[in-house]
Amino acid sequence: MKRMYTLRYALLALLALGLQGAAIAQETAATATDAATAAPAGIDWFSSEKALIYIFLVFFVLCGIMVAHILWRVNQMVLERLGKTKPAKVKAAGPGSLRLWWARINNRYLTRAIPVEQEEDRILDHEYDGIRELDNALPPWWKWGFYLSVVLSFVYLWHYQFGDGPNPEQEYRAEMKTAEAEIEAYRLASKDNVDEKSVTMADAAGIEAGKAIFQKNCFMCHGAAGEGGVGPNLTDEYWLHGGTINDVFHTIKYGYADKGMQAWEKMFSPAQIRDLASYVKSLKGSKPANAKAPQGDLFVDNGAAPKDSSAPVAAK
Repeated sequence: MKRMYTLRYALLALLALGLQGAAIAQETAATATDAATAAPAGIDWFSSEKALIYIFLVFFVLCGIMVAHILWRVNQMVLERLGKTKPAKVKAAGPGSLRLWWARINNRYLTRAIPVEQEEDRILDHEYDGIRELDNALPPWWKWGFYLSVVLSFVYLWHYQFGDGPNPEQEYRAEMKTAEAEIEAYRLASKDNVDEKSVTMADAAGIEAGKAIFQKNCFMCHGAAGEGGVGPNLTDEYWLHGGTINDVFHTIKYGYADKGMQAWEKMFSPAQIRDLASYVKSLKGSKPANAKAPQGDLFVDNGAAPKDSSAPVAAK
């Protein structure tokens, strides 16, 4: 029964470590995937996020194995102290015995711990506040891990100080360059994703595209040159629904049914509405022939009307 509880605790500890390692590895993998498209040919295993994934996985697997083994050892020691079981001994067995094989691996490479029945002969003479020290050797895995860390420190030093490994400043510049490329790619991908809040004036090519849309769809109401017809004159400084690029975009997109202006959002893309609104804004001051009388309120570019021209002009 005790062993079943110990096994459960070991499995729970191993599961917790595995979930934590998987979460870290997944987060690191996402970063590595995002950076993979911008990475140059070849992999630098000393700074690559992929290497970190492997290190984390191996580390947490080893930690899980050690936790399970420690829990098992503690359980055995408690049971032996309580006299509920006999001291663990390696039974005579054939070469294929899994228990014998594990005992050899454990004693030689993992713990090299003194058997419980021999502890009284290996206790050191000195004590501290009633605590006596057992003359156990350092675990082999710990010593070899320390030796490996020393070797890796020299490899790291050679790679980054004397080799071609990037220093922190170079890594920072590379990350900034990658970030700039990502920002530019985002801008290119989202330049057509505009609305009445984020729209800005289009460039010359966009205004020319807006002109083509206007001449094909808007001339019947506003005239070929924006001079007005059934709809208002688009070349003067008076506007019925506001004269900013945002206002014009909103008017074209949603329309005003009570004024006879239809909504174009289902026929034109946001980029096309932006180009069309920009072309309409560019018509200001063009003074076409047969211009219709002003309608609406006076609008100036800074958003404020002159004091003597704040009153709306009557529609004609």
